Amino acid sequence: MNEPLQAKVLVSSDRASDGLYDDLSGPAAYNWLEHHGFKVLGIQIIPDDRELLSQAIGSICQDGVPLLVTSGGTGLGSRDVMPQVLDSICDYAIPGFGELLRRESLRYSLNAYLSRCGGWVKQRTLILALPGNPRAVCEQLDILSDLLPHALKSLGDACNDRRPTPTVANHD
Repeated sequence: MNEPLQAKVLVSSDRASDGLYDDLSGPAAYNWLEHHGFKVLGIQIIPDDRELLSQAIGSICQDGVPLLVTSGGTGLGSRDVMPQVLDSICDYAIPGFGELLRRESLRYSLNAYLSRCGGWVKQRTLILALPGNPRAVCEQLDILSDLLPHALKSLGDACNDRRPTPTVANHD
């Protein structure tokens, strides 16, 4: 029997890290991941600080966790720095993840156009940068749910298949 893939959740929030409010996005991601067969190693809450976020992400990736779901810091605010941190420390971005998340999230909110969510890779860890809203975290994980197994297999050099594209009906 295969062991479940491990994941970790990292929340980027000044207010939650200072104890000014209870974060709900981290538990939402945790619950979604557990429900979808991941073994979640915990939730870490870090202030919106480039240095602290870089250190935390680096440590998680060094530990070899296959999936890191981050929540928060993907908006337009001056303290929303998650994409900049990931761009500076990761090996590469996965542009299609952000494009897909924004396109599909338009079903829920026009604010999807303001999101800087997406996917990155550091070492062999897939990092998802998702919004700080708990409902949006679950919506975006749902959007990526069909791609996650293939992406994680690919990063683990265990992918020997090509995913077919769903047939699109001809509307002539």
